[in-house]
Order: sequence, then structure tokens, then C-alpha cells
Amino acid sequence: MGYDNTKREQKSQESRERIVEAAKSLILARGYDAVSVSDITKEAGVSKGAFYIHFKTKEDLIEEMIDLVFLDIKQASSEKDVEGAVYHFLYESVKTIEETGLKMAQTWFSAAANGSIYGRKKFEYDVAYVESLLARKFDNLEAHEKAVRIVSNYYGILLSWCITDGEVNPTDYIKKALDNGIKSILG
Repeated sequence: MGYDNTKREQKSQESRERIVEAAKSLILARGYDAVSVSDITKEAGVSKGAFYIHFKTKEDLIEEMIDLVFLDIKQASSEKDVEGAVYHFLYESVKTIEETGLKMAQTWFSAAANGSIYGRKKFEYDVAYVESLLARKFDNLEAHEKAVRIVSNYYGILLSWCITDGEVNPTDYIKKALDNGIKSILG
């Protein structure tokens, strides 16, 4: 009779989920650079060893956090044609970020402007995903260049929302950008 690993795997998965949720909560409250692995493990109620079983670095955890937040949006986007997929991803992403709150977005942009790895990872994540959508229609180089232009427009709208302390409505502006500027990029 073999050893049943089910309970052990379930505990491991629960531990991983607690780590991700604790990191998300702490980073939303304090910003990425103000949160250490020790802070995350303490909040999650796990050891540092448990953290490193699941993640090599804090940056690896960030990639998973980003993916979890945007997973449903990506799945719904991927079912559409190229233009519809890009529109859906950007519009729903802006809505999600707006729901997270202006102060969180301001904290994130401030950290990103100061070279935080979290800001860079999020930008790379968005470009890579939009590029994967565009690769259905364009060659690799063109898909990459268009993805950078589109994501830069998207970030510009979010940054405008942050700079004006909420006077610019990001969902209205992303809709206008999607209908005008981004449509021309997609050609």
C-alpha cells in the first residue's frame, strides 16, 4: 500500500495561497518595496522555509500575484478575436485597477517611477500578454512594437488618473483610447 500524499499537498497549496494573500494585502497597504519576505511570512503564519519552498524570490511571488489578479481577464480576452481580446484585456484591467483604488495606483506608480521591480514586472507582464494576443495577427517584431505602444497608452491613462488625484476617469479615457488611438495602432 502506497503513501497518500493528498493531505500534504493540500496543506502545501493552502500555505502557498496564504503567502500570496498575505503579500497582496501587505503590498496593497504599504507598497512593494516596504514589504519584506519576513513581513509576508509573519502575516501568512508560515515559516521562511515554507516561503522558499514555493517561491525562489519575492519577485517570483509578484509574478504569481499579478497573474492571479488578471487571470480571469486574460481567459475571457483570449476567447475573442485579436482586436476584441486587446480591448477586453485593457478595459477590464483598468476597471480592476480602478476598483483597487486610486491610492494603491498612486503608490504603485510612485514605486515604479523609483525603479521598483514590481513596476517593471507589471509592465513586462502586460506587454508580454498583449504581444501574445497580437502575435496571432502580426510577426514577432511588429507584435512586440505594437504591444509596447498599446501598453504605454494604457499606462499613460492610469498615470493621468493618479497625477490628477482622480479627476481623470480612467475607464472613460481607456474607452476613448481603444476607440481611437489604439485602434490605429492595430491597423
